[in-house]
This record gives sequence, C-alpha cells and structure tokens, in this order.
Amino acid sequence: MKIGRNEPCPCGSGKKYKNCCLNRKVEISDLSFDSENKDFLLKRPTKDYGSPKLSKDFFDKNQVKEISAARLLYSNLLNPGIEELASKTTRQFVIRGRKEAKRISRETNPENLLKMMDPRTDTINHWLLKKKILKFANFAIPRIIEKLKDNIDDTFVELAIGIIYESKIDYSSQLLEILDSIKEPYTLSLACLLLGFIAPKEAIQPVWNYYHFLKEEYPRETYEQGPLLALYEFKERFGLN
Repeated sequence: MKIGRNEPCPCGSGKKYKNCCLNRKVEISDLSFDSENKDFLLKRPTKDYGSPKLSKDFFDKNQVKEISAARLLYSNLLNPGIEELASKTTRQFVIRGRKEAKRISRETNPENLLKMMDPRTDTINHWLLKKKILKFANFAIPRIIEKLKDNIDDTFVELAIGIIYESKIDYSSQLLEILDSIKEPYTLSLACLLLGFIAPKEAIQPVWNYYHFLKEEYPRETYEQGPLLALYEFKERFGLN
C-alpha cells in the first residue's frame, strides 16, 4: 500500500511522510529514487488527451481545491509581497533565524546561496534568500532549472518557482525543454504551475496532458492542482474557451 506524501509518516514521528522517511529512501550520491519515483520515471503521458478545451464546463468539472501546496504557491505568485511582509512582521516577535539572515545578507558567492535552498534554511528567511539569489539571476537561474530535473526536495522547488517568476525573465523555453525529464511529481506539478504564468500558448498542450496524467496516476495526491491552476492562468491570460 502506498503512503501519500501528505499523510502522517508511519515511523510515528508525527511529521508528514514527505518531510520524514520519504527522502530517507533516496541515495543522494547516485540520485537513485525509491520505488514510487521509479514507477513515475517509467510513466509519461502516452494517451491522447485531446486538444485543450479551457471552457467553463471544463473548470466546473475540474475544480481547484481550496487547500493544496500548489494553491498556496499560486497565491504567493499572485501576491509576491505577502511573503516578505509576513516575514518582517514575524521577525518583530521572534528571534530565530537572525544569525542566518545576516549570513545570507553578507554572502557574495551565488554557489553558496544556491546550497541554502534546502529545508535547513529557516522559512522566515526564504524571502531574503530569494531576493539575494535574484541579484545573481543570470548565473543562478539556469543552474536552478537544470537541478529541477533531479530535484527531490519540496523546499528547493518552492523556492525555485518563486525565484524564476520574480526574476521577470522569460525562462519558459528552458522549462519546457526539461519538463519531460523531471523525475519527481511534485516538482513537475509546480513547474507546470509556473508555465501558466509565463509561457506562451504553445505550452498549453503539454500542461493539459500533464494535468490529466497526474490526476490519473496520483489520485490520492494533489499533484494535478499545479497544472490545473496553470490552465486557469492560461485562460485568464489568453481569453481561451
């Protein structure tokens, strides 16, 4: 029986499975994946899902869920200033992460900043880390996109999507080039979400295909919400039916 990424970890830690024992199955040295992800590597959209029809009827039948990781990131992309405001407000009442914030502010090596895109970096400093990495956008973002192919870390992909979007540089062609090479379904879901904000009409078909694919292959998860929200953005941007 498969364990959902957002279900309690069976080890009894009280954490979600994705934040506990899921990643312990992964050997980082050779980028080998657990059995669930190996299944994912072998399965790509092979069906013909037809031409995209972004009609009212489609969205009525395929509604966006109120609670999902993709929905939260979607809201942050729509309102990029909220994260910074929340962090600055929180810092008035807590002292954690202050030394780390100083280290981020003083860091001048983009390679070291990229290494901080992991769960060890305090969430209160995520906005600061993104802001600092954006100063090295031309160096950092191509490396971030390349790493998305083998990424297995939720924190990395969430930061990556925010950095790419906030750069205001069109990296949609590079993202489309790696889309079929992404090995982790959550990373694929959020990459599709980002394409909905920045990509041309040509990206609608692959995002449409991955929506149906993720919905079929992972019925217990919410991975399909990333491409679904992207399709909604495509409709809003291009006025499609």
